[in-house]
Amino acid sequence: MHIVVTGMGVVSPIGSSIKQFWDAAISGKSGISSIQCFDTSKHRSKIAGQVNDFDPKTFLSTKQIEQTDRFTQFALHATHQAMKDAGNLEFYEPHRLGVSLGSGMGGYSTFESSAERKLQKRSIPPFTVPRTMANSAAAWIAAEYGLKGINLTYSTACSSAGNAIGMGLDLLRTGKADAVIAGGAEACVLPLTISGFEALFALSTGFNDNPHRASRPFSIGRDGFVMGEGAGILILEKEDTAQRRGAQIYARLAGYGCTCDAAHIVAPDVEGQVAAMEAAIQDAGITFDTIDYINAHATSTPLGDVVETQAIKRVLGKHATHVSISATKSLIGHTIGASAAIGSIAAIKSLQTGMIHPTINLDKADPECDLDYTPIKACKKTPHTALCNAFGFGGNNVSLVFTTP
Repeated sequence: MHIVVTGMGVVSPIGSSIKQFWDAAISGKSGISSIQCFDTSKHRSKIAGQVNDFDPKTFLSTKQIEQTDRFTQFALHATHQAMKDAGNLEFYEPHRLGVSLGSGMGGYSTFESSAERKLQKRSIPPFTVPRTMANSAAAWIAAEYGLKGINLTYSTACSSAGNAIGMGLDLLRTGKADAVIAGGAEACVLPLTISGFEALFALSTGFNDNPHRASRPFSIGRDGFVMGEGAGILILEKEDTAQRRGAQIYARLAGYGCTCDAAHIVAPDVEGQVAAMEAAIQDAGITFDTIDYINAHATSTPLGDVVETQAIKRVLGKHATHVSISATKSLIGHTIGASAAIGSIAAIKSLQTGMIHPTINLDKADPECDLDYTPIKACKKTPHTALCNAFGFGGNNVSLVFTTP
């Protein structure tokens, strides 16, 4: 049984449609800029990948906007695109349509603003709890489209969307759904979130005056990741039924691997990453030497990029030098729980178009990062098999395998 992707939608710092996103990615456009949504004078990191052109009034009513957090609005917009792209899902019974969504922080914007109001002894909005809860985006998607099947939310930090997509694959394989809306959403360019990651010394602080240069995976001189925001949604179906209803098929979702380091709450572990990639490759029923492209987790932290490089070489051996790799986070920053969904979209577009988007700002690679990361400029290839990595706090590792149909 093959599971396929028949629709895609994205909200990102470089575009809020698949065409805008991919055109910008291929051209190496950076979506990193100075933070505009709050005063950064007391912050060490003053930059982020922001979705500056996002206007929920274009697709939501005033009442809906009042009842939804920004991350839910991102998820709804990306789902609107994906559902339109996939065509008419009325082919399926409502109780056979599922939602599988990831978010690391959930409605953190609502939590932060309501907490501030409470501390100021002001009243808090009545929808504070339903806006804040992590599963609100999945619930709103279901309500918007009458999706009455399984509705699940995964919160595994930076691998949240990876698990959501992987579990969507499992739901279809086990017959618990006929189609699944899967992906992730995040909106945490916020004072408290930025402060929290600053306290971990995880964020880039050395490029505040030159934001476009700040996110520099695998590069010498990288000093941490750049916070981002956005959403990515995939429509997953069984291939035979997708063909029967005449759907366009972008790619097959062939494999899912998920492991836990069980070692450290924030530090990456090479063994866990190796195990996740090997599990995904085995699940896909392929061999390691068929991997053509890797959309790397590649956050731009000094340790993380080295560990991922080591893991890739452990899994692929000598074949690692023949694989094209790129880091979507170099363009948009780290969208936390949405990153694996947006990275998956980039991987699928590479399979569809034969183009590998560049890892920008990679003028000189770290000597310990010695693979082909597609520096600076996009390259033309004919990939047939892509691996998408997502590794999160808590030691949560996810790898997904996509193949051409």
